[in-house]
Amino acid sequence: MTLYFTLGTSDGSTQGPCVCRAELDTQLEVLNSFVALGNVLVSAYLLDDEGVRIDLPIEAFDGSPVAAPLRSLTKEYQQLLGVCHGSR
Repeated sequence: MTLYFTLGTSDGSTQGPCVCRAELDTQLEVLNSFVALGNVLVSAYLLDDEGVRIDLPIEAFDGSPVAAPLRSLTKEYQQLLGVCHGSR
């Protein structure tokens, strides 16, 4: 997936589109890092390998780190799948 985003600058203009191609958790960290530095996220969307666009809710990016909680959620999900699969 490729992340496209536009940032608002302090003089009211916009900078973008910026592009980031990485793992999803890294892409989300990039957005939060820019917001944490005081930038304004104007728009953000993902484009998958088949050309499907997924608009991201810009209000969800508050500058807080997201990679560690996302990894924790992934681990819990995988454990749950293992329990569900094992009970069959």
